[in-house]
Amino acid sequence: MVVSISARFQATQRLSAKIEHSNVNISSADALVLAKAIEKDFAKLATSEDHYNSLVAAFEPEEPQSDAPQELPAVTGNSAPKPPQLEAAGDELTHISFGRYRNCKEHSIGGSSTIFKSRDPVTKELVALKVNSTWVQPHDAYRESRLLKRLGGDETHILTLLETETLRGEFILVLPYYPLTLGDVMVKERSSHLPRIFKQVAKALSFVHANGVIHRDIKPGNILLKSEEGPAYLCDFGTAWALNDHHPDETADNKVIEIGTTCYRPPETLFGYREYGTEVDIWAFGCVIAEAENGAPLFEPGEMGTDLRLILSIFESLGTPDLKTWPVRLSNTSSQSGEYDPNLG
Repeated sequence: MVVSISARFQATQRLSAKIEHSNVNISSADALVLAKAIEKDFAKLATSEDHYNSLVAAFEPEEPQSDAPQELPAVTGNSAPKPPQLEAAGDELTHISFGRYRNCKEHSIGGSSTIFKSRDPVTKELVALKVNSTWVQPHDAYRESRLLKRLGGDETHILTLLETETLRGEFILVLPYYPLTLGDVMVKERSSHLPRIFKQVAKALSFVHANGVIHRDIKPGNILLKSEEGPAYLCDFGTAWALNDHHPDETADNKVIEIGTTCYRPPETLFGYREYGTEVDIWAFGCVIAEAENGAPLFEPGEMGTDLRLILSIFESLGTPDLKTWPVRLSNTSSQSGEYDPNLG
């Protein structure tokens, strides 16, 4: 099981915050010591990155029974926290507060943020609070907020931004809460609602691209559903590129190539091509549709952090490209980076 150092650091910070919020008598330093030990146990116990994230998300500190010193909770295969389950709208929410949003419950953990579920104190509607923890480019929560404000809406099938909050140095996006992702539906038998859902996602992508934006992380988990029948909403613009927005480390012909997720990553970026456009979103969307049809990912990503297995899987499935079938990409990558020459070997 491989989890990046940055992901483990973020998980430790989340565990520490939970411990500190559950016990007003514990110091930040002591909470961090406990969190480090618990995170280390989770890292040993987890069989995959998803399992690791589930353990972290489900961890609940025990309420202190006395003024006695805190003891480290034991973590075993039988007592390990189970992955969190979705709650019904009427269920009581407990845990952390963010400003006027009380009793927020951790819902899911991503690579750059944590999603909390809460209820708007005025409208009583369920909301999702996206608490951003990573600011390494291309991640930019401020840009995401600007894009959602400009593009979001029911008619565009793009997630709406309700408001933003800055609390304790954390920038928070307040969003509508939707209980499902496309990934939740795809793991079941093929749904008759998928064609309509895909049509809505295609409409969202068309609108995004028409406004000079490249999403750069299309995958089942970034397509939210109000129910198994839809409607669908495209979300997570945290790594998006926008023509008319500020990108301090990127230009149109020199974009970052560390984009996308595992088997949905486009081949251009695997070969270091930086002048890519909206076609990277179309590639990823095609992979999602194929996965829904086949019941399994179209390509094999291999070990996390490596590209070779994914490249080989793409070539095995679609054939090896040459200068005739892929002239712009291969002529650029072979001449500029030396990473690939289709005429060798």
